[in-house]
Amino acid sequence: MQDNMGNSLNLDEVDRSILRLLRQNARMSLQEMSRQTGISDATLQFRLKRMRANGVIESFTIKANPAATGYIVCAIMLVQTEAERHEQAVIALVKIPEITEVYGILGEYDLFVKVWARGLEELNALINDSIRSIDGIEDLLEIVVVERAKEETPPV
Repeated sequence: MQDNMGNSLNLDEVDRSILRLLRQNARMSLQEMSRQTGISDATLQFRLKRMRANGVIESFTIKANPAATGYIVCAIMLVQTEAERHEQAVIALVKIPEITEVYGILGEYDLFVKVWARGLEELNALINDSIRSIDGIEDLLEIVVVERAKEETPPV
């Protein structure tokens, strides 16, 4: 990994083992991590503090079940933007709460967007009322997800 100055942050196997455990359960106690890894609580606490300070660990979060929250429809959208209004379009997209991911991509389209809705009617309204109306968006390709076979954070 690199920090925001382009310098490599060297993660050793101890750091990676901590990250793997937290990836499985971000609420795991230091005692449980120590039990599973054989590393002392003090060392774990020091490593966690250092990784947070260096930006390796950005946050501790949850992963909610979409069906339990009512968001049962997921769509992937490929978005073409006008070059001179690209940044403006990105800023507008990231403000929409139902959009959970926005990536700049190479190829025919400029952005990869993941959006969640409570149903197809809501998705259609989001696309037509909120997304297509954004200045700088030229074209959309909408793909409704029918199965989530795998969805994880990047490996460590």
